[in-house]
Amino acid sequence: MNEFSEPTINFDDNGSISISGISMMEDAMDFYQPTKDWIDNFLSSNKSITIDFNLNYFNSSSAKQFIQILSKLEDDKIDGKVIWNYPNDHIIMFDRGKELEAILNVPFEFIGS
Repeated sequence: MNEFSEPTINFDDNGSISISGISMMEDAMDFYQPTKDWIDNFLSSNKSITIDFNLNYFNSSSAKQFIQILSKLEDDKIDGKVIWNYPNDHIIMFDRGKELEAILNVPFEFIGS
């Protein structure tokens, strides 16, 4: 596995998570487990969270993990939001965000750059 196959993930105490880069690892479930744990812990005492994606590529096993992560924001008691950044010339990344938006009950904001 090369060093560029795992995204950079940053958390802050205000309820923002950023996931950026390329998400193409062999075991996405293990890689994203700490992120899911952090969200669960954060939401146990907070009700507002934003997940900011800025990815160049992600594989299908990462997409499955994104669905699990974002489904944690579907609770009516949680003010959850997704910011989906994509390059204007990369329609596939825009479409992949739209696919996630279509299957989840979480507000998405799309930002082209």
